[in-house]
Amino acid sequence: MINRILGVLVIGAATTASAGDGLSRHILERAASCWPTQTAMRGISFSADVHVSFTREGQVSAIQIVDVAPQTETFKGLAKDFADALKRCGPYVTEGMTEMNLNLSWPL
Repeated sequence: MINRILGVLVIGAATTASAGDGLSRHILERAASCWPTQTAMRGISFSADVHVSFTREGQVSAIQIVDVAPQTETFKGLAKDFADALKRCGPYVTEGMTEMNLNLSWPL
């Protein structure tokens, strides 16, 4: 249900180097393609900070949800769905980065 509905703007920065807007946009577009019903999120505001680790091949190897706002079970579930979508939609072009901190914000 609501846990399967998520659209996200991803703005990322690598932990060791800064990620360009193009890289963040690429990850956004790939992950967004895995959410089934994003249009149902109309009128809802949501944000989360997520730490993502990638393999050399661009697959997600680990995700840690650092913060979610607002702090409710529903939005924590949406952050988990974002993490699941990131895992499903790999591999990503990461330009050699193995870790990124992503700030997710809805609406786009």
